[in-house]
This record gives sequence, C-alpha cells and structure tokens, in this order.
Amino acid sequence: SMGKNILSILKVLIVAYVITGLLLLLSAFLMYKFNLGEGQVRIFVMTVYGIATIVSGIIYGKIKGNRRLLNGALIGLIYFLMLLLVSVVINKGLEDEIHKIIISMIICVAGGSIGGIIS
Repeated sequence: SMGKNILSILKVLIVAYVITGLLLLLSAFLMYKFNLGEGQVRIFVMTVYGIATIVSGIIYGKIKGNRRLLNGALIGLIYFLMLLLVSVVINKGLEDEIHKIIISMIICVAGGSIGGIIS
C-alpha cells in the first residue's frame, strides 16, 4: 500500500541520514586534524553521499524485492532532494553552483542504483 511504501522510504532515509551524519562527523574530525582544504572537503562529502545512498539502495532493494535498479535510483533521488531542500531552507536559497548540485544528484542517484542492483 501507499502508506506502507512511504513508511519504508522514511525508514531507509533515516538510516541513510544517520550514516551521513556519522560519516560527516568523522570527516570534520579528519579535516580539523589534517587541516584539509575545500576541495578535499568536497570529495569527502561526495564520498559520504555515495556511501549513504549505496547503503540505502541496498536496504530499499531488499525491502521492495523487485525493480531494484529503479527503486535504488528512486531512493537516491529522494535522498538528494531532501538534502537539497534542507540546504535551501538553511541557506535561504541555493548556495552551490548548479554544476556542483548536478554532480551531487548524479552521485546520489548512481549510489542508490548501485545499492539497488547489489541488494
């Protein structure tokens, strides 16, 4: 049912954002300890998005059991859109250049898709 579907998406997203939060904390610690520049920070963040969406794609793929690639891509896209929404609200607009936003979206959708395929 629709309600059950939305609930499972929310559960998967919560797991994905917990992973994101923990990995970003670890990244912040490493950036502080090794005094990394903005470019390196960006690579860390993109890697975190990739890991979180691969894991969420795996979990959602296992929950759905069918059309894993599509469902993985969907969960990656929803993950990205929620991040974008939060970013827009916090920054009162888009802070990043459009190409960086598109790269983030591609990583999230690809990550979810990969997770879906291997689930």
